[in-house]
Amino acid sequence: MGLSESSASTLRFLCAIYLTASESPRVTLSVLGKRLDVSAPAVSRRAARLIRRGYLMRDGACGLVLTDKGERVALKAIRKQEVCEAFLVSVVGYRWDEVFPIAWNMAVHLPDELIERMYLQAGKPKRCPHGHPIPTSDGRIEPILDQPLPTLRDHQCGTVSRVLTHDPELLRYLDAIHLRPGSQVRVLGRAPFNGPIHIAVQVGEREAEIETAIGAEAASYVHVEWAQ
Repeated sequence: MGLSESSASTLRFLCAIYLTASESPRVTLSVLGKRLDVSAPAVSRRAARLIRRGYLMRDGACGLVLTDKGERVALKAIRKQEVCEAFLVSVVGYRWDEVFPIAWNMAVHLPDELIERMYLQAGKPKRCPHGHPIPTSDGRIEPILDQPLPTLRDHQCGTVSRVLTHDPELLRYLDAIHLRPGSQVRVLGRAPFNGPIHIAVQVGEREAEIETAIGAEAASYVHVEWAQ
């Protein structure tokens, strides 16, 4: 592939930096180590090699940021990951709370030709099961214009665009209260002191609303495109 670092572990490393940057204000060695289940010194050693080769830059003492070169590689690997997830859900029948670790372990090993066939079989999806835009085959991605659910004002409506978690237990909970990409949600109110947010979610073709409450922390993982 033209990169001596294009091993599965390096692609996962660059993917992890990209995903962490989309979920956190800063990618630190400790946060990245937790995501990859390796020690901070191991992350630092791998990062140093990739910095020398132009894929990463330091962000302060303990932070990392992808260069343009590193982001292009990361987005191509993200495409493999997310196409694989979409294929596993729409074709094989996995649930959205099951697919991330399966795809994470196998997607980077799959040849590009197979990924493109999976993409066709899955119906050319534009987003993964968790709502993230799937990068194009040449490493481009559509801009995301959404905001966390707790930032919506009372009585404001919106559409769930994506969820920023792969935690299986949290995904099952969100599924149980019908908060999935594409769901219509309306904020009814909220308890004081960062308490639960009361919402109404449209369910089914008849657009029946189900009222429920969700904790502020769980709601922060749900991003919404709001209706003006």
